[in-house]
Amino acid sequence: MGSLDAFDRVVASLQEAALGHADWPEAACLISEVSRTQGSALVLFGGHTQIDGDFFYTQFCLRGEVREDLKRKYLEDYFPQDERVPRILHLPHGQLVDTGDLYTDREKKTSRAYNEALRHVEGQNGLHMRLDGPEESHVVWALCDSTERGGWGSDQVRMIERLQPHVRQFVVVRQALAEAGALGASLGALLESTRFGLIQLNRDGRIVEANDLARRLLGEGNRLADQRGFLRVRVPAENAELSRLLDCALPPFGTRSAAGSMMVGRSSSRGPLILHISPVGEQQPQSQPRRVAAFVLVLDPATPAPIDPVLVATALGLTTAESQLAVALAAGQTVRDIALSTGRTEQTVRWHMKQIFRKQGISRQVDLVRRVLMLGGAPASIG
Repeated sequence: MGSLDAFDRVVASLQEAALGHADWPEAACLISEVSRTQGSALVLFGGHTQIDGDFFYTQFCLRGEVREDLKRKYLEDYFPQDERVPRILHLPHGQLVDTGDLYTDREKKTSRAYNEALRHVEGQNGLHMRLDGPEESHVVWALCDSTERGGWGSDQVRMIERLQPHVRQFVVVRQALAEAGALGASLGALLESTRFGLIQLNRDGRIVEANDLARRLLGEGNRLADQRGFLRVRVPAENAELSRLLDCALPPFGTRSAAGSMMVGRSSSRGPLILHISPVGEQQPQSQPRRVAAFVLVLDPATPAPIDPVLVATALGLTTAESQLAVALAAGQTVRDIALSTGRTEQTVRWHMKQIFRKQGISRQVDLVRRVLMLGGAPASIG
């Protein structure tokens, strides 16, 4: 199989893995195959040092196998003192750097991470790349040593650089779905999500379906719009970028598709919308007009993530009615609002509040709201 076919297989595998319909190890093995490397590590990291940082996602594969044991040992025994970490996190986006260049000559003699961990995983002569992740996080892509006897060749480096945007897109989309509790969900289930907008497109780029949040954003007409059945952005420059990304996700039949992301500004004081455009599965002839060929995830950072009442009930030991009340209070509703929306009297609502306070050992509404909001980072249920 030619190199172009192999590249297509990697991209397709990354797109499937981003949705949670396939595993990263499959894509990692294909990456090792086309780039001719012993293995790779992929990390989504927040922060700029080992002290203030946090891992959101981390995977390590060596010689075609997932090595949780090596990953765990590195994180526990070597990561806190690894001299290369802060240097990686300050690399320019997309710059490929030799592993040896991340250590000083003295550190190559004294560093436990360099002399023990990297030697054990065949990574002393590898390559590193940092990519901008979502919300100021970092995507770190580390490749182990080349399998070629003479070391890294220019064709290998070109392949890695070609794969770079697809690897980043995998991490960004996967993280968005993971935060929404939607990894592995079908396209139909994604339409039920209240954590992000979802717009499904056919081969012609026409809108096939959209969930409630996406329809609301389209209906506002604030930059993002449904123009005679097609997704458009009102600002010409942004619309040109959207058209480019849609052309990549929906290319002519028989041509390789690609995912991409962009930001759409808004005239209001709210921050920009984030759009992730991804192709769906194998391409089909245009004779199937209703088939979903691509989808657009629309993230609105200005919209607080909804909190799942089931999660609140489980975490705080509340009944269904009590958890729904707690979530409504956290969303800013008043007792009167809740009484009107549920058909209860205000006296009944206040009685439920007292029951919650008793169970939680608190006496103020602000304390209850704080506890509910602390659960907001957990994934909400997908129907």
